[in-house]
Amino acid sequence: MSDYSKRKKDLSREAIIGLGERSIRKNYYPELQEKVNILEKMRTRNQALITAIPDVLLVSDDKHRMTPFSASNAKDAALFLSFLRDSVISARLIKGIDKVLHTKNAETLQFESTKEGITRYFEARLQLTEMDEVLIIIRDMTERITLENTLRHMAETDSATGLYNRRKVEDYMTALHGRTDINISLVLFDIDGLKNINDTLGHVEGNAVINRVAETITRTFEEATIIGRIGGNEFAVIYEDTTHEAITALCLLFQTALDAVNQTLTYDISVSFGIAHSDGLPVNTTQLYQMADHNIYNAKLLKEGSSKSTLVKALMKALEAKDYITEGHADRMGTYALKLGEAVGLERHRLDMLVLLTKFHDLGKVGIPDSILKKAGPLTPEEWIVMKTHTTIGHRIASASPELLPISDLIHKHHEKWDGTGYPLGLSGEDIPIECRILAIVDSYDAMTNDRPYRLALSHEEALLEIQRGAGTQFDPTLSRRFVSMVQRENNL
Repeated sequence: MSDYSKRKKDLSREAIIGLGERSIRKNYYPELQEKVNILEKMRTRNQALITAIPDVLLVSDDKHRMTPFSASNAKDAALFLSFLRDSVISARLIKGIDKVLHTKNAETLQFESTKEGITRYFEARLQLTEMDEVLIIIRDMTERITLENTLRHMAETDSATGLYNRRKVEDYMTALHGRTDINISLVLFDIDGLKNINDTLGHVEGNAVINRVAETITRTFEEATIIGRIGGNEFAVIYEDTTHEAITALCLLFQTALDAVNQTLTYDISVSFGIAHSDGLPVNTTQLYQMADHNIYNAKLLKEGSSKSTLVKALMKALEAKDYITEGHADRMGTYALKLGEAVGLERHRLDMLVLLTKFHDLGKVGIPDSILKKAGPLTPEEWIVMKTHTTIGHRIASASPELLPISDLIHKHHEKWDGTGYPLGLSGEDIPIECRILAIVDSYDAMTNDRPYRLALSHEEALLEIQRGAGTQFDPTLSRRFVSMVQRENNL
């Protein structure tokens, strides 16, 4: 081929290529450029979005190598990566990454980190990407959780005392209802005469009393599961899996601490309390509250100055007017019974019931004719039949009274004897309530050591000998020995 022909062919090829490039630029370049522009806008927008997101964005591969998702987030990522030095947090993230890679499902983790005494709360959301990487979105939840905790604290706390409020206590008890794997001890407290303090000294002083009682309860029962103010003058303390003896000891410490507070005041703060235990039975919150509340009521009946003690005084006057028992008999019996009950470890609410029993065991004698009740000589068999009905009469009267209902059964059984020869049921041994067994001893002792219409009083030594002779027949032998030792020790002192 001549040089001319070759040159002509090359020029034709160039012309064709040139025409093609011009054609591409003319027909296709604008469309490609538009797509490039769109992609650039999307990249810029996504970058702005990523920058605006307050969360830390990380990407992890299947080797747990975590890197910032975006260079603009490198500072935040570095801040969080400093927390990864915490082995617990790091282990949780790694476990979460493996789970997402395995299940292909998203995962959410919550954790906290404490640095320089400041605790921060985080939430991490882990999501699998199309590239088989795990996108980790980490949000600082500190502000929200702090606010939630503050609101929860306000919803659960009594603003005046800082203790839990009634709602919190009831929610806690409701959650325990029916459980058999836990023993619950409930102590209810009631400030006596708070209305009188408000009326006479003002509500400011009344509020001060409430706070003094709250502080004393908190100090004494600091290891309790729940301490709450459940009413204007009422508090509740709840323990899990503790003993009766431990609760009783704490209540005695509380009373001692309250006495110390009273030493600093010009008036006395009086608080009644009642105890109830689930004792291994399914937790029944209603029954626990009722039992503790009944025990508070019994305690108030015995307190001088309590409005409820008016009933006690009125009935005692009626008994003294009707019965041959001299004034002071019930008080002396109460003193002896309380000491013996404490010596054998009775709980506070049972001691209160015991003292009430010493006052009202002969309540049924209001239904016995004076010709029998005040007879100077021995009763005939027929008269004894009538006399023995006083236990049943007393039981019936007490059962009809909300205040005395808790001791109605004890009134019914207070003339039972250890050997089963007593009345009205012929109970024997430990089938007789211990309160009745204690009453039998202290009643006999006080009766023997004080004059009666038909005989003069015995000496203390003679009365104790009679108690010893009756041990095992009329009296509980163990309690008899404890009582004799107690009285002898006191007399020697």
